[in-house]
Amino acid sequence: MADYFRLKFSIEGVPELSRLLLTKHSKLGNLKKPLSASANLVLKDVEQNFITEGGLVGGWKPLAESTVKGRERAGFGGEHMILQRTGALKKSFYSSVSEKRALITSRSPYFMYHQSRGSRKRLPRRAMLVLTQRTRENIVQEFNSYLKGK
Repeated sequence: MADYFRLKFSIEGVPELSRLLLTKHSKLGNLKKPLSASANLVLKDVEQNFITEGGLVGGWKPLAESTVKGRERAGFGGEHMILQRTGALKKSFYSSVSEKRALITSRSPYFMYHQSRGSRKRLPRRAMLVLTQRTRENIVQEFNSYLKGK
């Protein structure tokens, strides 16, 4: 009889959540419910990160003056928040959940360049997808509650 399973979340540039959860269930079966709840917690953090312009990661680097001027020339004005000129990037995040896995990502082709910890010359890192300590704790609680109710 299995008496544990490993819960693991990883996001580039974020310390991963890896937790061994103790349980007395020999078959954990379909974990879609706690995985969906966990994915929603992470997506709420993405939303909060956009609202606060990177507040969950200490704030995003301000827009370059050339970017502000380029927005004005293109008719977008300089008032838009960072990474939100059209709103497409913010709306591009989604989750895909199966019985054993949750994937949270973006449909945007340039999301990975902002999120990545790779070397940079011009584009500053502005991480959108994060895993806060509060969210980590809530995810573990989601799984513990699910397992206790099983």
